[in-house]
Amino acid sequence: MGKTCTIVWFRRDFRVEDNPALAAAARGVGGEGSVLPVYIWCPSEEGQFYPGRVSRWWVKQSLLHLHHSLQVMGSPLVMIKAQDTLSALLHCARSTGATRIFYNHLYDPVSLVRDHKLKQRLLDQGFTVQSFNGDLLYEPWEVYDDNGQAFTTFDAYWEKCLSMPVEPEAPLLPPKRLVLPE
Repeated sequence: MGKTCTIVWFRRDFRVEDNPALAAAARGVGGEGSVLPVYIWCPSEEGQFYPGRVSRWWVKQSLLHLHHSLQVMGSPLVMIKAQDTLSALLHCARSTGATRIFYNHLYDPVSLVRDHKLKQRLLDQGFTVQSFNGDLLYEPWEVYDDNGQAFTTFDAYWEKCLSMPVEPEAPLLPPKRLVLPE
């Protein structure tokens, strides 16, 4: 069996520490594969959330820092400006032979809809696609009140979190080493 290549699609989580998608990709290849970290910017998909000048400056600085951190680990960040995310991911996968695509969840309504459609299209094309909770103690769909409704006050929500039967995941250490695709 050939070596597995996993694309880690970075979006708003510009960190190597406590990054479940990156950790799972590095752990999953276990020395028998490679990890391709990718950031894709599609201005046409930003819609009403197109970042302002200061936000774009922050993203650029954060990406440069992330690129350096990943480069030290052995697999620098690939940054792509594209017309659409799906085409960019498919191009990366085809050029590296990647069969898996990992990313951390985003929770805003626009991203939820886009990610659901994108994940389904990738699955339909035979890719293994896995998304992770990279930002929250619990996923929003895991914590409801006793009537199955979303909470309207923080105190009630927090009390429920404290009584959850499963502890939140502990923060993850960054991978020590990543293998760059050939």
